[in-house]
Amino acid sequence: MRLAKRRVLVAAVLMLLGGLAWAQADATLATLRHTTQREPENVMAWTLLGEAYLLANRLEEAKGAFLEAIALDFLAGDAHFGLGLTEYARGDYEAALFSFEVLTRFFPERFDAHFNRAVTLARLRRVEEAVESFQEALRQAAPEASNEDRVSAYLGLASQLGLVERFDEVVQAYEQALALRGPDTELSLRHGEALYRAGRGLEALPSLTELEEQTSDFRASALIADIYLQARQTSRALWFLQRALRRAEAADNRNVQANLLINLGLLQRGLGREAEAVSSFSQAARLDPNSWQAHYNLGLSYLEGGQPRSALTALEQALPLNRDSGELLLALATAQDQLGLTDEALRNAQAAAGRLADPGLQSDATFIVGRALHRLSDYRGALAALSQVVAAQPDNAAAQLWVGLAQFQLQDFRAAAQSFERAVQLDPNSITARINLGAAYLAARRFQDAELVYQLILQQNATDAEAHFNLGWALISQGRREEARAAWQRAQQLGFQPAANALREHF
Repeated sequence: MRLAKRRVLVAAVLMLLGGLAWAQADATLATLRHTTQREPENVMAWTLLGEAYLLANRLEEAKGAFLEAIALDFLAGDAHFGLGLTEYARGDYEAALFSFEVLTRFFPERFDAHFNRAVTLARLRRVEEAVESFQEALRQAAPEASNEDRVSAYLGLASQLGLVERFDEVVQAYEQALALRGPDTELSLRHGEALYRAGRGLEALPSLTELEEQTSDFRASALIADIYLQARQTSRALWFLQRALRRAEAADNRNVQANLLINLGLLQRGLGREAEAVSSFSQAARLDPNSWQAHYNLGLSYLEGGQPRSALTALEQALPLNRDSGELLLALATAQDQLGLTDEALRNAQAAAGRLADPGLQSDATFIVGRALHRLSDYRGALAALSQVVAAQPDNAAAQLWVGLAQFQLQDFRAAAQSFERAVQLDPNSITARINLGAAYLAARRFQDAELVYQLILQQNATDAEAHFNLGWALISQGRREEARAAWQRAQQLGFQPAANALREHF
């Protein structure tokens, strides 16, 4: 947004400076300086000199001239206005805001004062106050402001309302701007976007469809696709997105093509068309090698397709382009975790956990941290991390399993057994959870429970040599030697060498 410049003041200076060469402009400045020297109490002379300095981008001198005018007459509104413009140009937005607030207090009828106060508040990210100031500028618009001034105010108001997601009011602001300006492609697109953001996309379809037919602007087609997607009309959304892509290709806009291909890939992935999604993301990455989203989504698709090596390559290309994305770091850590790159997975998962806002994704990152610490034999650290995951996701069977593994390594066999029991309850088909539950029961000297677990495992897979071996230990620990001998003999027949050692030791 740009500051409004009061035309009465500007015009007075342009009568002196407009259309002149720089040498002539310097001469005019000299004339104005001479006037202030001859008439040091002439408020208008100091104000005109300040404006001339401002137009020449001599900001410090402009500030001094405006301050001279204000020192002579605090109610010199044009001097406060010029000083506000100067401070804004100098980057001192708080000082600029003060000048415009003086104006709105003593000259509340000035549209330009309220407008520029709003612009400055927006620059300072004081959104709610900026909204109120734009609204007040519009209330004070008559008779000073032109239609185009009012359009600028409505656009400024819409931008601030959008930041606080008051999209119904954004729609109204754009409708007012359109009523003042008349047919306008850019405003029509913004209005349609606002309706879409407000969840009222269907209302925008008539005007957007007409606009899409009248222009070759790819944005209209892309927005129609978004609206159809919002309405769960995926086939129509796909058709319009491909239409937008063709228009961007015709305009030879590679960056736009890449962004549209990313959106197309996301839609294809959501429809389960993984091969097409990979193709779209790959094309996007080729068209715009600096698009981290293209590389990231390509890597994510490879991950979901069970190709961690390919995913790692794509994600490593994305990382230098955006090192602050928690989602990217999590995807990278996931690929590294699956490939056994434990140190790298730990580092990136820890970094991801500190950047992610979504609790579910935070737990995913912490889970990788816990597994990595376990693999690096830091069992206490692993238990601490994995316990956080279980606290956040008590129905996560894999997390319960890994908590149990850490507890087992710390020789807290009773707690490990409880964790494995919970893992089996959550995932009854997990052989890994059952095997570890049996081991925990054995270590906790709960031999009958261990026997039952291994019998259940063998019902599912009678050729599980290790289950036969562990069953033998559960049986011999209960004094059932012949049954133990039979279990170990079966394990030996299946090629499990420790069973032969147990037979020699006990028989």
